[in-house]
Amino acid sequence: MLTIYSQNLEIIMSENKISLTAQALDAMEDAALYTLSNDTLFKANPSLFQGGFLVIISHKICGELLKKIDVIAQKYQVQCAYLKPFTFCGNEVMIAKTASFNQELNQELKEYQDKVDIVHVKDIPSLQQEGVILLDMDSTCIQIECIDEIARAYGVGEEIARITSEAMHGKLDFKTSLRKRVSMLKGAPVQILEDLRNNLPIMPGFKELVALLQSHNWKVAIASGGFMPFVNKLKEDFNLTLVRANTFEIVDNHLTGGLIGDIVDSTVKVATLQELCTTYNIPKAQSIAIGDGANDLPMIFESGLGFAIHAKPIVRAKAPATINNFGLDAAACILEAKDRLEQIGL
Repeated sequence: MLTIYSQNLEIIMSENKISLTAQALDAMEDAALYTLSNDTLFKANPSLFQGGFLVIISHKICGELLKKIDVIAQKYQVQCAYLKPFTFCGNEVMIAKTASFNQELNQELKEYQDKVDIVHVKDIPSLQQEGVILLDMDSTCIQIECIDEIARAYGVGEEIARITSEAMHGKLDFKTSLRKRVSMLKGAPVQILEDLRNNLPIMPGFKELVALLQSHNWKVAIASGGFMPFVNKLKEDFNLTLVRANTFEIVDNHLTGGLIGDIVDSTVKVATLQELCTTYNIPKAQSIAIGDGANDLPMIFESGLGFAIHAKPIVRAKAPATINNFGLDAAACILEAKDRLEQIGL
């Protein structure tokens, strides 16, 4: 073997160096990391890549895609050492350890197109230790905003959807906007809630993410600005640890336009995450939070790793990690990728 230097990082060049052809990624060894230089993959020294991680999720990871992403990383002087791609949750996944973490690279990768999700973060929680995940519900665990669907069924959909959008973009105070929207549902029959409860469109990947985490003794919880009938349905169907949401006031099987109890806002979400970590003795580094709205940002920041999923621009820009093209299966892929690194001692 010979030793060369690329951007001041030691790389091990073996006699079996791999040219970046169509078959290049298949030729990578399963338990080795590789850097990319001049269209050639070289085995890398893992000890030199301790600055962070970069994870690619795509329907198909090829040499051309890897080269494009590596060029972007090199622009910010971030050297990557890649593990051979694998398939998980029906997606192809490739993880790299990076020599450094760069926030500007993180921001650029959030906007990467071509139906690829790329996450560049300082650390990823380990499946080898117990952890906790706290999720928003609407547009996160399920693909709808429940209040908008209730409003549509009651004939006030357009007005309420407009207020919902402004609140999720951070243009309106959440508590004020929620009370205003709920007041417009006065007189709606409870049957609307029952019909919706029995037909919730689950976010792709939610089932897979929950199953992965629960198989590793993680606690899975929801704290939602939505409503109890719907989070309770998810708790029942997926055996969740805890759910919190708002409670409609109901009289004679009709909504009164009011709420019972305190509103679940961003403060409650943060408190719920802290409570879960304390109750189950989980360190912050082993916590994850995922949401899509501006009111989810505080819990995203409070967690060890926070994701914005299909998020509004303000949330996507501020969250440490983003999922733009896939579902919650992307989060499962990222955790599985970290786990595979750990299993082979990298």
